Amino acid sequence: MIQLQVFSSSQVNELKEEKKKLQEEMETRNKELKETKDENSSSSDRQETSGDIDVVVNAKDCYIRLRNMSDQDKPLGGRQLKVQINNSEPITYTFDPSMKLKTKEAFTICHPDCEPLYVLSGDLVWEDLKSWKSGDRVQASLQ
Repeated sequence: MIQLQVFSSSQVNELKEEKKKLQEEMETRNKELKETKDENSSSSDRQETSGDIDVVVNAKDCYIRLRNMSDQDKPLGGRQLKVQINNSEPITYTFDPSMKLKTKEAFTICHPDCEPLYVLSGDLVWEDLKSWKSGDRVQASLQ
């Protein structure tokens, strides 16, 4: 004997909304997983800095990512990001006084030649940052 369950239109709408939320959550997690995998598989220099902010250089894909791994928002205002490519003279970016990195969030800094795929809304394209190629030694520190 086969039993059928009849759903009201409001129940169908609720199920559709739940499905949509789950799909969005899955897409977000897949994107985060891909970014983590890309960062770990590329030739990157990863440097821990004080204040629970990771500085990750993805030398292969031309970006630097700051990640707040703490349970508190971290002010970046007035702090400096120093970047050195191979043996060139380091360059410095000073963050705007109002800049904060929220808890468990990341902020990406790209050079102007970076693929648009890696530049998201709210990220920074640093015009003075020279481009690099895979195999270059890129060092970054947040002070």
